[in-house]
Amino acid sequence: MKLLQQFILILWVFCGSVQSFQEGAPPLFQGSGEREDWMGTYFQGRKMGFTQSQTRWTPEMIEMDSKVFFQLRSESADQSTTINQKTRLSPDFKLLSFSLLQEITGHRQQVEGRMDGNRLTYRVRSRGFDKEESIDLPPDALPSSTFLLNLMVNGLKVGQKGTLPLFLEPFQMLVDLEYEVLRRETLEYDGKPVETFAIQQKFSGIETILWVADDGSVIKETTNQDFESFRESAEVAQKLDEPLTVSSLITMSLVKPDQPIDRADLVRKIIFHLEPLRSPDLVPEDHRQRILKTERLPNGLYRTTLEVETEPETLGSLSSHPKEQDKKYLEESAEVQSRHPMIRALARELAADTQNDWQVARDINRWVHNNLEKELVDTVTALDALHERRGECQSHTYLFTALARALGIPTRIVNGLVYSKEYSGFLYHAWPEVYVGEWRALDPTFGQDVVDATHIKLTEGTKEGPFGLMEFVGKVEIDWSKP
Repeated sequence: MKLLQQFILILWVFCGSVQSFQEGAPPLFQGSGEREDWMGTYFQGRKMGFTQSQTRWTPEMIEMDSKVFFQLRSESADQSTTINQKTRLSPDFKLLSFSLLQEITGHRQQVEGRMDGNRLTYRVRSRGFDKEESIDLPPDALPSSTFLLNLMVNGLKVGQKGTLPLFLEPFQMLVDLEYEVLRRETLEYDGKPVETFAIQQKFSGIETILWVADDGSVIKETTNQDFESFRESAEVAQKLDEPLTVSSLITMSLVKPDQPIDRADLVRKIIFHLEPLRSPDLVPEDHRQRILKTERLPNGLYRTTLEVETEPETLGSLSSHPKEQDKKYLEESAEVQSRHPMIRALARELAADTQNDWQVARDINRWVHNNLEKELVDTVTALDALHERRGECQSHTYLFTALARALGIPTRIVNGLVYSKEYSGFLYHAWPEVYVGEWRALDPTFGQDVVDATHIKLTEGTKEGPFGLMEFVGKVEIDWSKP
């Protein structure tokens, strides 16, 4: 299973903010002009896409158009993703407005935003969803698409460090980005030496190093997820290898335990050891999983031991109308269109005259499992999954969540790891939990009303959950034992 779309968007946040290097160009857009920049993006040495950036500037405004393309394929479909964004800045590099369009396998999501003082009003549109919201941004908050310009405008020096409040346009989230200027370094581009600053960035388990020229252009970028980007000519940047397959990215994120788990679906309780972890409180506890101990390792990182159980067969209590739950578990979103007429009609049909919320949740779980083909394709939203009747774990989870919320059943999206017999290891996965007098986990992808003990919860949430997973992807190791 996978969370491919979010990983691609997260990669875009850190590899998409590029400017151009141009011999003799004035520093940071003096006067008027325009320029273009291309970068090739590689995964484990194989080219998977490119970034194009066109910048125009006048004394009144700076405007940047960026295009990011990632080439991927599953067995049944082209999974390539295109992200186009236009960002407008004032002459002092403050955000004025932006427009972002993401397209994957024929599905589109658009986000448009404009500033009024320190208030950002943005509109999100996807299939069957159109909503405008607003958020107050701190005065020093920066858009992720152009934050590098703000770092450069006052000059850089080795040893400089700080924290930037960053607004992530694709996720409509405000986060903190830590940075440090590590050193000066000479790189070669187009046969000529280029003086750069090596800048380290850290956020939510993602670490990157950018080599930035004095005019703000990115010459090279590497991440701790095996992705790299290099400045290239337009011709070279657009020359791609054979498409990467989704299964190759799955293999990248696979976590192999010290020993396989035989008949994993029948094991009632498992002790897991996860390491190395950046913080002692990364792994959550809930009704199924309990932290037994957390140890500090010699390298300053942590090892967490937790006990995970299969959901019990029976409920401790039943509720037809759960009370006092966080309203966000009933919200509609661009990914979970719980108020759409098609979703609501199907939800009413599945609920029929059943008064027991737990039975309704199980009926929804069974319907989603039986009516969606299990394919490694991103259908992006609940409504897309309902129309196309196929998808991976996230598609199943979004559709389940939309149907349950349409009936007033509080539902949260969980992200974590689950054991795969096919891969003999743990894959990153998504599944829902419902509140029916108590929280209960189900898995519409596997068709489990009683989630087994190999489901390890790591994060929650539609948008923040995938970012939290980056604390673990490509780093965490697992071994296990029976109690």
